[in-house]
Amino acid sequence: MTKLTKIPNFATINKEENNMKKIFLSFLLVMAGISHTLAQGLDGNVEQRLKDFFTRYETSYANIGKCKLDRYEVNHDKKRLNVYASPSFGYQPFTPEKTEAIYRLLRQSLPGPVNYYDITIYADGKSIEDLIPNYLRKKQDKSRLWQRTDYKGDPWVKNISRPFTAGKGLEGRHIALWQSHGKYYKKDKGCWEWQRPRLFCTTEDLFTQSFVIPYIIPMLENAGAIVYTPRERDWQRNEVIVDNDTHPQGCIYQEIKSRKGKWKTAPTPAFAQKRLVYRDGQNPFEEGTARFASTEKKPEKAFAQWIPHIPETGRYAVYVTYQTLPGSVSDAKYLVFHKGVSPNFWSTNK
Repeated sequence: MTKLTKIPNFATINKEENNMKKIFLSFLLVMAGISHTLAQGLDGNVEQRLKDFFTRYETSYANIGKCKLDRYEVNHDKKRLNVYASPSFGYQPFTPEKTEAIYRLLRQSLPGPVNYYDITIYADGKSIEDLIPNYLRKKQDKSRLWQRTDYKGDPWVKNISRPFTAGKGLEGRHIALWQSHGKYYKKDKGCWEWQRPRLFCTTEDLFTQSFVIPYIIPMLENAGAIVYTPRERDWQRNEVIVDNDTHPQGCIYQEIKSRKGKWKTAPTPAFAQKRLVYRDGQNPFEEGTARFASTEKKPEKAFAQWIPHIPETGRYAVYVTYQTLPGSVSDAKYLVFHKGVSPNFWSTNK
């Protein structure tokens, strides 16, 4: 007896499978649409809650004015919410306790499940955790701390005529010191004005420098420091500039060469005073040339002289402008001759 096996209709099976796939795909699309709609509704609710939170936010320990929500970013897959408040929100003082309280209040105002997300609040581009001072932190942020600031190289300038070295003081330290502000041009009045207001018959721009210039700066320099001031420290009204490119009548620039030390023009731009009024973009340190010569060990060395014509007896600050070149010496020496006193010897570092 022959046994017959029924062969299934593959066309019918494939058709049923295709129908099932279509139904499953349609189900997924419907669920995705529902999920997207729910997410949109949730995001809209989150946005409104955030707006209400910052609009109603008040603090009793600082007057920061009105706050508002700038924007927010939510990632439901990673369960993360970044909230960007207006800069005024960052005007309040932050402590670990107050920061924790702010996050607690914000979570209480948000709908689930967003209130369980990883939340970060930003104000003026920084997270409010970063606005907590280091001294209030349980774990200090080392990136805010001063690291080792010791200068390893030679001092930029050194008074080698000084008969002592302040080994236990500020020897070789470089200090930038501001003795207050200066004047600015007040356009509506058509005149120059002090930046700080009048107070008790003076202004900060005059009063502060009255003790910084004659007392504090000399004290620091006598302790071995090299002091730089962005604002002019010299009260002398007269100024004389002697340069290899230009110098006033009566002033002398002179180069003395030696057998090996021939003076040449450096390949890089340097200082020259070619105008009395400078406008934006005009730099006197790029409008001139610099001269250089080779060094020698013999007594007869090449040197240059800058001899000013002093218009009036008084105290004058002496400034040197030089250009650094590859292979420059680290101890170029300057002799400053002045009335009634033996010359002072100074050394500059490259």
